[in-house]
Amino acid sequence: MKRILTSVLVLFSLILNAQDFDSELNKANSKFFEKNYQEALTDYQKLVDSDIGDEMQRSWAFGYIGVCQQELGNIEEAKKNYRKAMEMGTPGPSFYSKCLAIYKSEKDVNGQEFVLLAKKKNMPHDYRKVVKSLSYLYMNSKQFEKLLPVCDELIEWYPSNHKYHYFKAVSYQQLNDIESAKTEYRKAIELKPDDASSNMNLGMILFLKANSDFEEAIKSYESLAKPTNDDYQKSKQKLTVYRKKMREAEPMLLIAYKAKPNKNVKNALYNLYYKCKDYKTAKEYK
Repeated sequence: MKRILTSVLVLFSLILNAQDFDSELNKANSKFFEKNYQEALTDYQKLVDSDIGDEMQRSWAFGYIGVCQQELGNIEEAKKNYRKAMEMGTPGPSFYSKCLAIYKSEKDVNGQEFVLLAKKKNMPHDYRKVVKSLSYLYMNSKQFEKLLPVCDELIEWYPSNHKYHYFKAVSYQQLNDIESAKTEYRKAIELKPDDASSNMNLGMILFLKANSDFEEAIKSYESLAKPTNDDYQKSKQKLTVYRKKMREAEPMLLIAYKAKPNKNVKNALYNLYYKCKDYKTAKEYK
């Protein structure tokens, strides 16, 4: 009986504690919404320095401290308190957006990642939106190893969206997994045949490999002191194969060049046609 009574008293104390916190938070909020940021800041600080309120309630106070500090021009203090609120699991969406905006203005990639990962954890209803934002952050900051698993999630959710196959292809290409990159570029093109970036990247991969093999075959033949007719025929056969492989890149390069004229693509088309002995067409890209 004594144990039950103690439990009831503890629960009652917690309820009063929470109510006290909410009451004081509302008072501070009234000053905040009147834009009395310095007075509100003082009240919020007293709250977090007190021993009342649970962690989630206190997270709101830390978030509002962050806003007050930002409004007062104390950006480092603002970031510190926003981060504290996020670490405590705050569900306040404005705290995430305000802190993220600061990190974006500072071009702080690690800070942006922190905010997005915290939001992903604390606000499950925004999970997919956050994962999309992470994909662009990792793509733009060239964090390709982190981008790959994010792309897998996005492809599972949005199987008809070509851009996530493109992001995945770029990641593989930058990580020197060229075969996987080609597979993903083809998937992106299958979903959006006129996508300039996927066509350009895949076309350049195919052309550069075929062109390298073509040049190596010529170099190998020319290195022979006394080439035989058999050597000549073998070299000729190799060049025919590599010309055919160059032609595989042609439609992709043409789509890319038509959509976004590019010096590298133009040079590739010139070399492709020249080496395939289509001299008339080659002149168009000289």
